[in-house]
Amino acid sequence: MTLVICPNLALDRVLTAGPVQPGGITRGRVLRVQAGGKGANVLRATLAMGGAGRLIGFAAGPGGRLITGLAADEGLKLETVETHGEARVSTVVLGDDGSVTRLYEYGPELAASDEERYIVLAGRRPALPGEWAVIDGAAPPGVSPGFYAALTRAGHGAGYRVLVDATDEQLAAALAAGPELVKVNLAEACSVIGNAAEGCTDEKDGAPEQLAAEGLELCRRLVTAGARGAVLTLGPAGAVAVLDGAEWHVTTPAVRAVNPVGSGDCFAAALVLALQRGDDTAAALRQAAAAGAANAASALTGHVDPALAERLADRASAGRP
Repeated sequence: MTLVICPNLALDRVLTAGPVQPGGITRGRVLRVQAGGKGANVLRATLAMGGAGRLIGFAAGPGGRLITGLAADEGLKLETVETHGEARVSTVVLGDDGSVTRLYEYGPELAASDEERYIVLAGRRPALPGEWAVIDGAAPPGVSPGFYAALTRAGHGAGYRVLVDATDEQLAAALAAGPELVKVNLAEACSVIGNAAEGCTDEKDGAPEQLAAEGLELCRRLVTAGARGAVLTLGPAGAVAVLDGAEWHVTTPAVRAVNPVGSGDCFAAALVLALQRGDDTAAALRQAAAAGAANAASALTGHVDPALAERLADRASAGRP
């Protein structure tokens, strides 16, 4: 079973609309309202691919109660720490022109006591052999810079192997706590270890070979900074990794991307699930990349069609660069 540690849950909304015009009126239709945030996506994808897991987060205000109810309706096992304020709303607008616009609110402001109670919850249930914890998402306002590092240590203390998917100061601190894996994209990696003089390529603009080379260098730096292994996703260009001292480049067949939001979360879910099942590294990376691509092909956020993911994994490649 996968323990998903996501301090910044959200109420996710996916809309279809015409082009979004700043300063004007945009009318849309709701495709989906669901318990959201990166952790909910991880758990949702885990269940879709035949795994099991539970999610822990904060519940704030009426929005927090709605998130809890939606999670229960969907069969997502969610445990929460009650806090003040109001849960955030994350809105994805799919434009008729193919654009994807993201409107993300900040989460509730947390106190030190909230942080402490959450760390206790994260380490409360001992892991079974081989189980993983996934710590993911942007940190809520008000938490200490070492919050994700403390969560990493709590996961280790309970016997979990830990994957961290974070950014900025939380990622930097978590690296020093020695997670088994870090799974990030280019921007997230560059937020802590990129060389400002060199710049970091935008995955939407770089050539696949350039992205892979830059990604591998960033993976090496992530490992040097404390992670035992690193995986870096590159959007349509696939992913690269440094795992057990070996370097990897992963690609999947192209899909028509409709909504890429949540693809990294589905990647993380499939990777951890495959590793828990004892799959070899190449197979785990192929399944992870396929799950991310399958999510991008869906209009919904954090949704994997397992049959499509299986077909894509069969045609994916994972080898040495």
